[in-house]
Amino acid sequence: MLPNECIIIGGGQSILEGLNYPSNPGLQSLCATKFTILINYAYKDFPGTFLTFTDSRHFYYPNQDCIEKKCHPYIYEDLKKLPLIVGINQNGVEEFKLPNTILVDKKYRRDLTGGTALNILINLLKFTGNIYLLGFDWTRRTELPEKKEDYNPKSDLQIHYYNKKETNHQGCGYVGYYEKHNPNKIFEPFSKEKDVKIFNVSPKSNIDCFEKISYESMFTLLNNDNINQELLRKEIKNFLQQSL
Repeated sequence: MLPNECIIIGGGQSILEGLNYPSNPGLQSLCATKFTILINYAYKDFPGTFLTFTDSRHFYYPNQDCIEKKCHPYIYEDLKKLPLIVGINQNGVEEFKLPNTILVDKKYRRDLTGGTALNILINLLKFTGNIYLLGFDWTRRTELPEKKEDYNPKSDLQIHYYNKKETNHQGCGYVGYYEKHNPNKIFEPFSKEKDVKIFNVSPKSNIDCFEKISYESMFTLLNNDNINQELLRKEIKNFLQQSL
């Protein structure tokens, strides 16, 4: 049986608030003891139960053209060292699948990896309980640009918590998707799930369909249970393999 708490680590700037919170017990240490899903490059800074990704082949094993255009950095050697990865089976990623990776049906994919992680957690793993979203900011410019021919979806905004020089990819500074889509239409279906309560640990987030709380509140709400990550991963792997 899965724990009744899950932390999902995204990439938004608000994660820095958690890392720098005065009475922070250690956000990385906390994630090591909780059911934690890491999104995309969060594995570089946080321990977790498993990593998930949506961009399939490009994120997992980018070709040389993708690397040169800085769509995604080459992280395949890093991924080999992770204990468990759960990704979407599409775009030829299966050709490069590592032993630590389970690929699930593309019906669980959503446009953004945060939505994919929630979909896998709730609708595939059948999780019930509290979910804490970290780094789900949906950063965009204060005044949305008019739809002009010279509209530039790239910006100078630092929309990720990590330094883009260290993890340079096409999403750094790119706000086009956030400015052209309503996040509440995308995430609202998850807010209606009966057996889960989702907290957005980002008070200034533009995602309004979940209750927004501070890191102080999250640290207070979390229980004191420490999970055995190895046993939890084994349970998740067995469940997913039986579901394929």
